[in-house]
Amino acid sequence: MSDIFHEVDEDVRRDKAAEFWRRYQTPIFVVALLIVAATGAWSYYQDKRLKAAEAANDRYVAAEKLAEDGKNAEAAAAFEAIAKDGPNGYAALARIRAAEVNPDREKALAELNAIGEDANVDKLTQHIAMLRAALIVLEGDDRQKLERALGPLMISDGPFRFSAQEWNGLDALFNDDFDEAERVFEQVLNNGDAPQSMRQRASAYKGLLHAKRGPKPAPAAAGGAGTDGGKIDVTPVIEPESGGAMPAGSAPLEARPAK
Repeated sequence: MSDIFHEVDEDVRRDKAAEFWRRYQTPIFVVALLIVAATGAWSYYQDKRLKAAEAANDRYVAAEKLAEDGKNAEAAAAFEAIAKDGPNGYAALARIRAAEVNPDREKALAELNAIGEDANVDKLTQHIAMLRAALIVLEGDDRQKLERALGPLMISDGPFRFSAQEWNGLDALFNDDFDEAERVFEQVLNNGDAPQSMRQRASAYKGLLHAKRGPKPAPAAAGGAGTDGGKIDVTPVIEPESGGAMPAGSAPLEARPAK
């Protein structure tokens, strides 16, 4: 009897499976076809995208070669063409480079500032454009204008905040704004998030600052200049990183009377 019931169950299951297939075979074929078509379309899209990126890279390299050869007008035209029809990443970088090779520095600065404010450009590219704009401002030797250009870059989470601080300190040093330069270099030195190489440079810049400004006279010796007119020969000594102990007997500066 158990064998009979087992055969009946098998027949029922076969009938249900056959009925299911008769009812749903068309939707199953359609779904399978859509999966195959979607896979093929995605593969085609990825292949097309890769080829477009490779072509844009070749065009970008060629434009860079023109810039290196001093053919700025041709390089600018090549970069502008990439900016118009290249993939997003290459288009944004080409737009920056087109501005940089423009011999008209005012137009170049205006274009870089426009990129830095363009909401359609990703944040990192915006900051790159602002950094390049600051380089052009730095060429103009305008201290206040440079501070305004570097200000947006020195935000707490800015990708180039330490570079912006370093440039600000160096420009202050070159313009004999010693207090501001020392403040900036100290800020970099005391920031544990700053790259070690940059903190080492900040320490070296402080040595240059002290050499250029000269040591501050001690109160007791402020009016006691010798026959040499009070001139001091200053040899800068690189200071250790923030928090490190200096060797015994050493000092940030070695000062001695000039001969």
